Amino acid sequence: MSRNNVLAIIIILACATLAGSIAMAGYVQMENVTKAQKSVKDYQEKMSNPVDALDPTDLKKTYINAKLIIPKLGVNASIRSDTVNAYNAVYHYPESVMPGKPGECGILGHRTTYSGLFANIASLQPGDKAIIQDFTQRKKYVYEVTSNGNDIRWDYKTNPIRFSQEGQARLLIVTCYPPGKKQAAWITHFKLVSTNNL
Repeated sequence: MSRNNVLAIIIILACATLAGSIAMAGYVQMENVTKAQKSVKDYQEKMSNPVDALDPTDLKKTYINAKLIIPKLGVNASIRSDTVNAYNAVYHYPESVMPGKPGECGILGHRTTYSGLFANIASLQPGDKAIIQDFTQRKKYVYEVTSNGNDIRWDYKTNPIRFSQEGQARLLIVTCYPPGKKQAAWITHFKLVSTNNL
């Protein structure tokens, strides 16, 4: 066999090996893309339907036998899911999870009308507490502020809130911003730090 034939065979084998490696890398990459797309799809399926943060329309005729207490603000309010506009009461978004459950529990309240329970919400700092007493489950859930004033949704009409349906148990308290206006949704974030029997 001539030297040129040997060289040609080596080149052909090298090209075949390179082509095989490229094909294998492409296959692995395609699998990774497929897994990533499935993960995104699963994540999106575990979020609630979009919510108009300050004008919820999905008012339920359900009864929630619970109270929201925020000692620093002097808040001691019933939690409702049938109306946003009630004195000394806050609204539970039915698209969010129930208090104490994995995911995000969403509560909406007024700053300037209907008792103005969240008039001083900007004064909350990380570590401040919110307590939900669930009389049906006979549980007391204590949440702690993780951020306040960092999440102001100016685009809440075009980018509505979606509540996570899994993960760490969290509480999101939503109110208007600036006070008395509906230009943005002010969201205070809490994490669950303890659960006790009532």
